[in-house]
Amino acid sequence: MKQWVADTLICPKCLMTAVPLTLTIRNERSGDIIEGDLNCPNCGSQYPIQKGVAVVLPHKTRVILDPKNSYNAPEVLSAYLWSHFGDLLNENHATDAYRVWSSHLPSSGGDALDVGCAVGRLSFELGQKHDHVIGLDTSISFIRKAREILNRKQLAFNLITEGFLTEPRNYCFDESWNFETVDFIVADALALPFRPQTFATVTAINLIDKVPHPLKHLEEVNRVLRWQASAFLFSDPFSWDPGVAPPERWLGGNGNRHYNPRGIDTIRQLFSGKYGVFDPPLTISDSGDVLWKIRKTQNLWEHITSQYLIGQRP
Repeated sequence: MKQWVADTLICPKCLMTAVPLTLTIRNERSGDIIEGDLNCPNCGSQYPIQKGVAVVLPHKTRVILDPKNSYNAPEVLSAYLWSHFGDLLNENHATDAYRVWSSHLPSSGGDALDVGCAVGRLSFELGQKHDHVIGLDTSISFIRKAREILNRKQLAFNLITEGFLTEPRNYCFDESWNFETVDFIVADALALPFRPQTFATVTAINLIDKVPHPLKHLEEVNRVLRWQASAFLFSDPFSWDPGVAPPERWLGGNGNRHYNPRGIDTIRQLFSGKYGVFDPPLTISDSGDVLWKIRKTQNLWEHITSQYLIGQRP
């Protein structure tokens, strides 16, 4: 974890009082903290930094780090690396989804937060438009790989063809990617470890139907997004799953009839200030659909239409 990231972090258990974490460094290399701890002087919680990865999760959430978690599996890592970087690799059937999402955001400067960043492509894109970018995810496998790409400025992985059969994939990034402004941590979208109004831009791509409390996730976005001169990029296919969140917490799909039947319409209402989640409200400056794909094997794919909205505060 880079030193400048440590300076932004607060305890995810003490969000209401925004208690800064104190840093103990045991091993550091050129401003990158390899081993250490982040400690809360208020509640006594400790958050480890191991092999360069800071895990800033509340203790109740750390079960997510279990290697048996599907998002830590090697086959899922292969699928997401192809999804994020397939266009750079000139892969057949790859989409340019991450370039499309990024292209709709203004070059506003300030700091950006990519919530649910997976293996980091959108974070890298945001690094070309912002002073600093932090990507976060609950998958330690994803974050380790994103930091490997960051440090080596190279993508290298084995793409699954079928069963145990794989093919190597490699890509070298040039200096235009501005990797020095980007870093990644393990953290929870429902307990973002940052002070209020920290970020000029927040992004959340294909995430709201993957968290156990969708409304809480959006409340956290509102908390860390600046009240002025800021933007929120939201995109999702609204594939609600009762195994992830109980239907009464869904923001569409008639899981909770308090909300609009279609998720994208509920998000529009939330942006406008309805239900008191986004305060100040967000003005929708752009909307549309983005085609996104996940390649699981050579013959098994997910084709996804992700609906996006960009909300801005002047």
